[in-house]
Amino acid sequence: MQKNIRLWIQKYRRWEFWPGYLFDIPVYIYCTYLVIKAGHIGFFSNINPSMILSGFAGYSKYDDIDKFEPRLLPISILITEGHESEYSEQQMKENNIHYPCIAKPTLGRTGRDVKKIHNSKQLKTYLKRIHEDILIQEFIDYPLEFGIFYYRIPGEEEGHITGIVEKKFMFLHGDGKSTFEQLIYNHPRAKYYYHQFKEEYKEKWTNILADWEKFQLNYIGNHCRGSVFYDVSKIITPELEKIIDDMSKKIDGFYFGRYDIKAKSVEELCQGNFKIIELNGMGSLPTHIYDPKHTLRNAYKTLIQHRDIAYRISKENKKRGHKFVPFKEIRKIVKQYWI
Repeated sequence: MQKNIRLWIQKYRRWEFWPGYLFDIPVYIYCTYLVIKAGHIGFFSNINPSMILSGFAGYSKYDDIDKFEPRLLPISILITEGHESEYSEQQMKENNIHYPCIAKPTLGRTGRDVKKIHNSKQLKTYLKRIHEDILIQEFIDYPLEFGIFYYRIPGEEEGHITGIVEKKFMFLHGDGKSTFEQLIYNHPRAKYYYHQFKEEYKEKWTNILADWEKFQLNYIGNHCRGSVFYDVSKIITPELEKIIDDMSKKIDGFYFGRYDIKAKSVEELCQGNFKIIELNGMGSLPTHIYDPKHTLRNAYKTLIQHRDIAYRISKENKKRGHKFVPFKEIRKIVKQYWI
């Protein structure tokens, strides 16, 4: 009990770990101002006309597949709800997807139920637990993962990158004496995910890692899953901005969102040699705010700047005939799809 209280205090002294309902209060207040200014609660719904609710809710990740050159995407297959693991494995075989692979719901937020699957048994367990359509993707074993936030004002020739985050994974280093639990608890960051990792690695919890052993705790570049986010916006170049801009312009009706991308190196990224893991619309955040060196004030400033950009896009799209989605329809979609 004392250990839990100590961890709780240490964790929530850092704003990056605050629960969303608390952290988002100032942003909600500012969005209320924008709602009044726009004269409609759904002003955000026309920002990305090609996405359901602009990608805020109800947008399937499977819809991204036909938007990009195949070379930029991992091989992906859609497995609709109710299919057994035998069918899924047959589809994997036909599409040249091997273990390990990534499985995730087509409708997801903040890394919900995204899992690296290593074998048939794990796939079978996953399909029994997840009662919705899923994507199975080849696992892209590139060492670097980035989030690139992009926007373009309708009518303007060029779009812009507002920031890039590099997502670092966590590792345990065995010493030949400490148990898995002790290594988690004594890790400067993993300890904040103590209960999450306890559930995920319960079969290893009392194991002792050899003094040469290095164990990767997470494979998904998500803050909620333990990744550390670093603001690397300094790597933005005119060449990279043009690559992302040209790619985005080919998506009719896309103006605002974040690309999650894997690359072998920064150089490869800047040359356009990467894989797009997914595209997120209005529901995404400029995740470079979560760099531990950034202040809470800086985070709110950045979020409000992005809401202002979204409002400008909405206003321009309205002039071009893209109407707001009626509140009744918004409520229906959010109620049906918000997870």
